[in-house]
Amino acid sequence: MNAANRETQLWYWLLYKEGLATSRAKSLLETWRTQGITLEAALAALPESALAAGFSDAEIAALRPPESLESVAAIRWNEPLYPSRLLQLEAKLRPALLFYRGDPRLLARPLLVVPPAPLDEAAAALLQEALSQLLGEGMLPAATRGAAQATLLLSELADSEGEALLFARQGLETLELSPQEQHFLAEGRLLLVSPLNPGATANAKWDASLLQVELGAAELLLWVSTAPPIASLPAARTLWLTPTPPPATPLLGLHVTDEPGEVLLWLSHSGGEPPAPPAEAPLTAPPLPPLPPAEALRILERGGAIPEVLRRRLLGK
Repeated sequence: MNAANRETQLWYWLLYKEGLATSRAKSLLETWRTQGITLEAALAALPESALAAGFSDAEIAALRPPESLESVAAIRWNEPLYPSRLLQLEAKLRPALLFYRGDPRLLARPLLVVPPAPLDEAAAALLQEALSQLLGEGMLPAATRGAAQATLLLSELADSEGEALLFARQGLETLELSPQEQHFLAEGRLLLVSPLNPGATANAKWDASLLQVELGAAELLLWVSTAPPIASLPAARTLWLTPTPPPATPLLGLHVTDEPGEVLLWLSHSGGEPPAPPAEAPLTAPPLPPLPPAEALRILERGGAIPEVLRRRLLGK
């Protein structure tokens, strides 16, 4: 077993098997992370190490991992593939481990999340066309498993190249995968991710928190609906694709369009906002021909007497 795998197994043991409250386990992991110490090294240094300061005797006695640790497929929050934007979430929401099924290397791509939102027939058609352009373009489109957006994403994946991610709102061991999901997993084209313990069953009371994790992981957000985006969306990096654009943008920094073809243009510019179209160059009138000397003299004479020297110069005398 390599050191990285053992460290992940130790994190899983500490978070879910040791008996500490999850918040306490996260606090310990964050403390050791900021000190540049692995969990394995921190545990080995107890109880003599100063790291034990503030620990109860019961905690120190309990922080002894078993000889045999469970194997787990997860990404720690201190690993490169962990979505960096999740680190901005408050500790209560931020998953210490992201569990996965599929190829985790897909997380190296910029993550474009299509959040769950009300979809009518017109909005669904816009999303389907947008997804057909996004797949295979270097981004990793993602949706919430079970939402209409995920159904459309898998449908387009069947007809396109590329890969996709689905967020599961239950433990990955409790999933009943569809034949389509099994097929894409086997091909390495689908990644399933969940912040929940692999054995956790779905619970609607967690949905609001899980949505914040899904949104927090995104590099960019594509909101597709006739309904306006929810206020909690990070508007500065959100595109609202809707069949009925409002006369005014509801959120600062939000780009709104009814053209699926604009999605790739939006992605190609930093911040997710396409540049303003260049202003048209002002028309410049062609230069007028010089006035004949006699005409110039006549115009000047309207203002009064003309000095004789200027008169001669105009007339070429």
